[in-house]
Amino acid sequence: MTPLVLCHDVRYRYRDGTVGLQGLDLSIAPGEFVVLAGASGSGKSTLCRLLNGLIPHLHGGELSGRVLVAERDVRLTPPVDLAPHVALLLQNAEAQVVASTVARDLALGLACQGLDRATIGARVQEVAAALAIEHLLERSPATLSGGELQRVALAGVLALRPALLALDEPFAFLDARGAERLRAVLRQLHRQGVTIIVAEHRLAEVAALATRLVVLCDGRVVADRPPHMVGSDELEAWRLEPPTWPAHTAGPPDTASILDAAAPAFDRNGSRTLLETAVAGPPPERAVIAWNQVTFGHGGQPLIRGLNLTVGAGEALSLLGANGAGKTTVLRLGNGLLRAQGGSVYLLGRPIGRRPLWELARDVGLVPQQPGHMLFAPTVRAELEVGPQALGRDDPSWRARLIERFRLGALLDRAPYRLSAGEQRRVALAAVAAARPRALLLDEPTVGQDGPGRAETRRLVSELAQSGVAVVLATHDTAWAAGASTRWAILDEGRVVATDAPAALFNRPDLLARAGLRAPAPAAPKDACVRGIERA
Repeated sequence: MTPLVLCHDVRYRYRDGTVGLQGLDLSIAPGEFVVLAGASGSGKSTLCRLLNGLIPHLHGGELSGRVLVAERDVRLTPPVDLAPHVALLLQNAEAQVVASTVARDLALGLACQGLDRATIGARVQEVAAALAIEHLLERSPATLSGGELQRVALAGVLALRPALLALDEPFAFLDARGAERLRAVLRQLHRQGVTIIVAEHRLAEVAALATRLVVLCDGRVVADRPPHMVGSDELEAWRLEPPTWPAHTAGPPDTASILDAAAPAFDRNGSRTLLETAVAGPPPERAVIAWNQVTFGHGGQPLIRGLNLTVGAGEALSLLGANGAGKTTVLRLGNGLLRAQGGSVYLLGRPIGRRPLWELARDVGLVPQQPGHMLFAPTVRAELEVGPQALGRDDPSWRARLIERFRLGALLDRAPYRLSAGEQRRVALAAVAAARPRALLLDEPTVGQDGPGRAETRRLVSELAQSGVAVVLATHDTAWAAGASTRWAILDEGRVVATDAPAALFNRPDLLARAGLRAPAPAAPKDACVRGIERA
């Protein structure tokens, strides 16, 4: 059988000299389902962009070796001619959603293929139903949450019905319901014979569906075999986290084992679940940041509805909820990027009101979902220095510790915009932490992170909380949040509907389901293999 993808001795160097691939060999037959794994910067996104011609036709650089997709030489075939054969979902959904409404965006690629109106309309409705985004079709993409944007970008790619579907971190911003819908769609497409490549850090999301697990390290293939033949020890050696027992399999998790395996952040007693709009958190005199009866909307869409939440010094709080629940909006209200339309946000006892951003930045730092939005310096070194120096808090020894813990030493002279998504997130975390804010707001801090990056981020959160910093984490990653935070607050339709120690909320399946969450999973046995874990 003629391979659909054939790469032989592929070497690629970006324009700035960064090596993306070096000696990569890979062959993928029609109908295969491949999970592409590897640590941050290993070459996963580079390979995905090579398959649809963005490399070299958009990114430039130096490409050598042989790359054939659908028997077409990628070096000689522009992306427009590869588009009927291969569709790519980028890591950054914002870069892929461009029209004025969701419906128009889903129709755009189909119109470019020359399809008639009836076919376009039917395809749009089909993919919208498959990913449960019918209610978003008339919305402007600018009003959507990160998870909603991810689902829209996915729908746009799926509507094209390509022979080869390449998805770069497709589960990154999805809640549990969205992730399960995507798995169902991928199962169906695989049964229909579509060739699928998924680049993913969180292997438990997708490994059970795959026929092959391909692991990249430093731009070359270091493992290529069925998932059930790859052991946990091997994954850890390549800086990958072995899958945990997935919550989408049958049977409830054992809460005690989860608590024993996670970080020592849990308070198993002192439960204080507070429903609807009750004020949550420590007493006001201890508050570092507080949202008091806050309301906010955009484009006629109410996003935050009478929200009350208080976070005290030394507390690490995880903000959880379904896509569109309002998590990102809460964080942006907390650092002044957005201003409350009703109620008040307090920082260290003073209302934010219309205080300028530069003043608020002295006390509150935010790392957004897309860290590339905040990176602007010419080098990583300069990025880590500029904030602390501007605020008069430059501490070279603290900066050196952050550089070491986030493995940034080899990146210091690189341009931040040339880094992988995981590397950019580590730089952004270090840059904000280097300024020593009193409150730290992290939006999806584990997205794009490899195993060591996730672990170091959790240790940083713990260290900062112990030093008196108030930390708020917006995340769908319940397994990570279980060990990183002392309290959870669950959002639903812009309101806090419950706040409690994580252990208490594990046993509230009604709340977890309402918030599009699943309980975190206990760690897998050390000698387990990927598929054995998934199907246990």
